[in-house]
Amino acid sequence: MAVVAQGGELPRGGFLGLAVGAVSAEEGRELGIASGVKVLKLVDGGSGKAAGIQPGDVITQIDSSNVAGTDAFVDFARHLHAGDVVTISLLHGGKAKDVRMEVRPRPFETSPDAGVWYSSISIADGSRRRVIVTKPKQPGRHPAVLYMTGVGCFSQESLDRSSPDAKLLYGLTAAGFVTMRVEKSGIGDSEGPPCASPDADLDNEVRGYLAGLLALKQYDFVDSRNIFLLGLSIGGVEAALVARREPVRGVVVVNTVAKPFLEYLLETRRRQLQLRHVPYDEIDRRLRENELCNHRLLIEKEPVEQLVKEIPSCREHVDYPAPVTFMRQWAAIDPAAEWKEVSAPVLIIYGLSDFVATIGDHPYLASILNSFHPGQGTLKPIAGMDHYLTRAASMEESITRPAGTPGQFDSDVVDAIASWLRTQRIPT
Repeated sequence: MAVVAQGGELPRGGFLGLAVGAVSAEEGRELGIASGVKVLKLVDGGSGKAAGIQPGDVITQIDSSNVAGTDAFVDFARHLHAGDVVTISLLHGGKAKDVRMEVRPRPFETSPDAGVWYSSISIADGSRRRVIVTKPKQPGRHPAVLYMTGVGCFSQESLDRSSPDAKLLYGLTAAGFVTMRVEKSGIGDSEGPPCASPDADLDNEVRGYLAGLLALKQYDFVDSRNIFLLGLSIGGVEAALVARREPVRGVVVVNTVAKPFLEYLLETRRRQLQLRHVPYDEIDRRLRENELCNHRLLIEKEPVEQLVKEIPSCREHVDYPAPVTFMRQWAAIDPAAEWKEVSAPVLIIYGLSDFVATIGDHPYLASILNSFHPGQGTLKPIAGMDHYLTRAASMEESITRPAGTPGQFDSDVVDAIASWLRTQRIPT
């Protein structure tokens, strides 16, 4: 099925197709340059290969601006769109050369087994978010799932469909469900403030999900009576904020947090230190400091710079993958009060090898839900699944897995979710 973009065309992100690495000090001296990046590899279909750039070339400037290093190059590339024209100054075989390059569009995610539909939604601040929708190839209206992902600044696109999130969502589409992903502010093709900026807070992210949910209800291939939320990690916390504002048929949370943030934080960091075999006296010392630093940052709202200047060791305790504004809003949430206002049934899935979320939070969440709405919460543990929806024999195996080593996706999570969704949907 062809890729379609509706809801207001968003410029497609650029695709340079260049893998680059740092230029060593010795190489810089030999070439007579103070900074730059070395081209390590070119990808077919990318702008770089089409422009004649070759492996071994050293890029020193882009549009007369010096390239300070790999981070600067990646940041620049992230802001390019299809159709942009840039001038790349490089050294080829040690000789200076300028290359005029027209930026090609980033490829779209596709699947032979499902329709993939690119669209956009507008949120309250006037910016647009990229949404990626997967749908069964069978005609008609289908039940749908709005996916709410974890914390951090990353794109939800998976061009080769290899990420655990993509395998989860395409698995649900194979089971007969439409799925929607909403890209975060300033990520991929999305407009809005940069994801790491103070303006890209939790409230901003929730507004994006609400807009996605409202759009999902309007699609002619979606059965609007049977729309569900699926929240992973912080997405499970945000699911309560969305579901209390806009009715849905049901909610699924996976490896999420049920207690106030600071309580969760201390519990999970103690567990992770134990898994790394840190001496117990050192664990206590770190956690006392952790509590002090985060209370001052998140509750008393001291500026990060002021806090770190006064207590330099606080830096390691307050380093988060989201803006401090986001974390402060998370810390201010009383989860039980939010879930109390949600009347939809909730499936609570948790992996027994998850070292990020606290296993005890999931039965606690079921107790919260069932105290306010008897029978509302259903628990589903999955043995051998970790926080990343991959297989691990234990928490320790998961936490010690080498960085960059992908785990094997645990398809049991697809089966568990699809089975429960079928029991909750209103028959057509």
